[in-house]
Amino acid sequence: MLKILTVLLLCALGAPPAIAGAWLRDHKTVFTAIKTTVRGSKKVPLENENSFYLEYGFTPFLTLGADFNEIRNKSAHALVFARLPLGRSDRRTRYAVELAAGTHRFQGNWHPMYKAAFAVGRGFQSRWGNGWIAAETAYEVRTGLPDPTIKLDAVAGLSSGWLVRPLLKIETAYVPDRPFGWSITPGVMFDIGESTWVIGLEHRSARKKTYGITFGLWRNF
Repeated sequence: MLKILTVLLLCALGAPPAIAGAWLRDHKTVFTAIKTTVRGSKKVPLENENSFYLEYGFTPFLTLGADFNEIRNKSAHALVFARLPLGRSDRRTRYAVELAAGTHRFQGNWHPMYKAAFAVGRGFQSRWGNGWIAAETAYEVRTGLPDPTIKLDAVAGLSSGWLVRPLLKIETAYVPDRPFGWSITPGVMFDIGESTWVIGLEHRSARKKTYGITFGLWRNF
């Protein structure tokens, strides 16, 4: 049972870059993100987590995408998703729902996986530059495992202004009748050419606390 819990929490804490679920992608544009994280502690051997994320503005009111995440030799998932807006898209505060389906790997076997999410986001202006704050709650079902995972994640960051901009992500995961899992990752973003690079320091607590460093690359097309 402890092994099942560990896999669930590690999978659930892998969130899309910057929690983009409150905003739709512009029509016929593409966003991609890759990320790698190395984490461990005195009691936990080093592990490597890699992810790939893609969004495409299929119509002005529908964003399609894919999300792949793998913790080497432990777990993985691969999902395709559709995001739809709730309410008017010209409001400063945005709302959206997301439905996803795909597969996850557990104990060497692949099983169906499903996800439903609700997101809210708001842009803001400050004397340091423009920024955004967003939150997303999700309900995930991984067949082959006994319980669903409930997630609540939040992010805040600056999108303009400083050359090196701050970013803060908080991710949580709850499995009924199991310990609460969370991670907090303060980081920075900076642009090189048309790409945005992201570096963060992760503190995670599931069954055991770990510390890690993350590297990400975002690109709009």
